[in-house]
Amino acid sequence: MAKFLFVVPPFFGHISPTLSVGAALLGRGHSVRWVGFQELPAGRLPAGGEFVVPQLDKEELDHVLKRQDDGPVLGGAAVLKLALEETYLPLCRMMMKGLPGIVEQYKPDLIVSDCISFAGGLCAHISGIPCVTTTPVPPDVMGSAMDMPKIREWQERSIMELQREFGIYVDRPVIHSDRMNIVFTSREFAGIEQPSPELQFVGPVLGRPGEGAFDWERLERSVGPKIFVSLGTLLVDIRRAYFQKMVEAFGGSPVTVVAATDPSILSSWPDNFIVQAYVPQSRVMEKMDVVICHGGFNTVNDSILNGLPILITPIAYDHFHTASLVERSGCGLSIRYKRMRTTDLQEAVKRLLEEKVFRRAAEQVRSGFLRAGGASRAADLLEAVTATTKIGI
Repeated sequence: MAKFLFVVPPFFGHISPTLSVGAALLGRGHSVRWVGFQELPAGRLPAGGEFVVPQLDKEELDHVLKRQDDGPVLGGAAVLKLALEETYLPLCRMMMKGLPGIVEQYKPDLIVSDCISFAGGLCAHISGIPCVTTTPVPPDVMGSAMDMPKIREWQERSIMELQREFGIYVDRPVIHSDRMNIVFTSREFAGIEQPSPELQFVGPVLGRPGEGAFDWERLERSVGPKIFVSLGTLLVDIRRAYFQKMVEAFGGSPVTVVAATDPSILSSWPDNFIVQAYVPQSRVMEKMDVVICHGGFNTVNDSILNGLPILITPIAYDHFHTASLVERSGCGLSIRYKRMRTTDLQEAVKRLLEEKVFRRAAEQVRSGFLRAGGASRAADLLEAVTATTKIGI
């Protein structure tokens, strides 16, 4: 049996799909560890797995996480700068203080590094261990921005300088694997007609661990269409204003709203809102009729896997690209958060509930997701890499 080491960033949307893949590997008798920045809440890690947090500068990490709230007020090149120079590079430098020692002690057969966890690729190169990249969002998320020569030059220069910091002087980036990149969506949904050979589209993964308490009885007693609203785990500063808009649009209406957020952000909630800081999302989705989210890919995937139409309210980062994919596929609508009015929300949800074309499109995308193979196929691909590298191929 093989040893797999997942290197993940402090963003649960990136960690989440690796948990299901790791669970599949553990079920086949392999050893699996994760290295990340913060302990996972109880019940999230699959049985038999181990999550390791190296010694980190908490103040430095908190600064990086807090900076993510500035994304919504930035635009264009400033967002790219925030992502690379103030998020990915600092996280890499923090992780590289402890990751090499963990690799030396654990001696994995394969390092599986998230696409923004550059330390995994660097450490794999330094130690001579095979590496595979995982990508939770479509790989062309930067879109046309990366076709601009100055932006591409800046990105490549920054990566090469980072590599030289750690004694890597090859003339190519090693932060991502050129062997394999496992992408957690379908090729059709990503809109990539001719993907490069290393890209392996496995679709979203099912069965992520992490059950939690929920007021199922209240949900069963509720009447009218059911709407799930999520803003992910980041974007703390705008959370109150975001959910206040939802209250203004749907409070007291003949619908039931499940809001995944800390109840304390508002002093009171309408009776038709069920509000919890943590919601067992994949299970709750089974009871919903419409989903409203900012464009986080895990929520989008869970929505489509349940055949649900989506209203995306993009705010920053990759949200706008995700919104374009949802609209292009026909399974939802989008309203920019900065332009979002109460009447816009009401009208969009009315259309998603009444016009069956959206649900039919979601079902079609869902079929493509399931054909891609999910966690089982991802585990097959990772096993195949260890099988070939162990015999020197």
